[in-house]
Amino acid sequence: MENINSRVGIGIVWMVGARLFDRCIGIVSTLILARLLVPADFGLVAMATAIVAILDLLGAFSFDMALIQNKDAGRKQYDTVWTFNVIFGVSCGLLLIALAGPAAGFYKEPRLTAVMYVLSLSYFLYAFTNVGLVQFRKELDFNKEFYYIFQRRVVTFLITISAAYLLRSYWALLLGMTAGRIVSLVTSYTMSTYRPRFSLAAIGELFGFSKWLLINNILFFLMHRGCTFIIGRLFGSGPLGIYTISYEISSLPSTELVAPINRVMFPGFSKMRDVEQIAQAYLKLFGLITLTILPIGIGIAAVASPLVATALGERWLAAIPVIQLLAIHGAISATQGNNGVVWLALGHPRTLTAFAALFVLVLFPAVYFFMQAYGTIGVGFAYILAHVVTVPYSMVLTKRMLKFSWPSFIGTLWRPVIGVLAMYAATVYMDRLILGQSSLLRLLIDSLTGALVYTAVILIAWSAAGRPDSAEQFILARVTKAWASLRRLPS
Repeated sequence: MENINSRVGIGIVWMVGARLFDRCIGIVSTLILARLLVPADFGLVAMATAIVAILDLLGAFSFDMALIQNKDAGRKQYDTVWTFNVIFGVSCGLLLIALAGPAAGFYKEPRLTAVMYVLSLSYFLYAFTNVGLVQFRKELDFNKEFYYIFQRRVVTFLITISAAYLLRSYWALLLGMTAGRIVSLVTSYTMSTYRPRFSLAAIGELFGFSKWLLINNILFFLMHRGCTFIIGRLFGSGPLGIYTISYEISSLPSTELVAPINRVMFPGFSKMRDVEQIAQAYLKLFGLITLTILPIGIGIAAVASPLVATALGERWLAAIPVIQLLAIHGAISATQGNNGVVWLALGHPRTLTAFAALFVLVLFPAVYFFMQAYGTIGVGFAYILAHVVTVPYSMVLTKRMLKFSWPSFIGTLWRPVIGVLAMYAATVYMDRLILGQSSLLRLLIDSLTGALVYTAVILIAWSAAGRPDSAEQFILARVTKAWASLRRLPS
């Protein structure tokens, strides 16, 4: 058990590091591209990638998770997954070409035809990616996955930015995507010694677990991408571009910090046999995520105005209220993502299906209602309402499986909640006081105010609670250790 915990801990460091590196480059890329391109360029590509995402759903069986969850998976299973991916990828690449014309007619955007032709090439390339990469995650060798992500991201960044500077059009985004797929394909075979063969011998047993993951992926697509079609159809590429960038910025806590942790925890939980051990690991991780990630999401909402003005420019001011609402959605999602990982690791994919179905059933009627009153901003209200309904349901299910107590759960939650409320109020108040200053100065002062208030409230609340063995103690111990190491360095 200690060995698994140690490897999981190291894996989290590698994957969070990889995600932070990937996201830092992504943020820099987005900021540069926002200055070089216009919102309609992002909206046009978002229209095409939304269609690509629909095709992905047809084969979204998440066979990689089935390979990880199955401790006895061998060549027969790996070759079957690779063969299915090839057949599916080539078929969908051809289907993208066939759908290019009708899609352009649906969106009333003739440029979409050429965009989808280029994306079909990316599909062909990605289909042949080496399935042997899954073994890195299964054996918790996440350092290798870090290098895989590193190489792909650097090449994509350099080509995208160079093309944007030269072309000043959406073609830069497409060239970057295609380059990234080429690098992914080549690197998958240079980093993994596994050489797949054509075979479908294990298709039956793989579908037994993965059929539920297909349904889950469809529902999660509707949760995260379904609104893209509605906005693109009703409002066009400009508002869709604003919504796309707003969603990307506001979902940073869940997609860029918690997602890589969950990527590590799934094989980690799968290797644990005892439910009590999983419960202990879950509560520790929940406390750490709530303490460190929740304030980032709420902080994005608090500084949205100076953040947009500073980072994106005047053309993107309409994104401010969208980011403010979606950032709250992203913060809540960050604290809840670990539940689904536990359900899957314990072999309950249908539980995840029920949760996702409930979320979608609440989300889309709410989207219809709120968009009539508030336009694109209404999507943010709809997401928050969906969380209000589904979060209690999600936590009750997780408690039943892991059998932890409510006091132990609330003990990890109440201090961060009080801290983010105080942080948000202080940040908004400070921004009103310095409203006449430059957007960059406002952003710096607001961020510093929020960080100081949050830290102070957390430390006071933790001390008042008797300084329990919690995420606060874990972080303080690491900070103290790091500071001691720095002091020992020669001057």
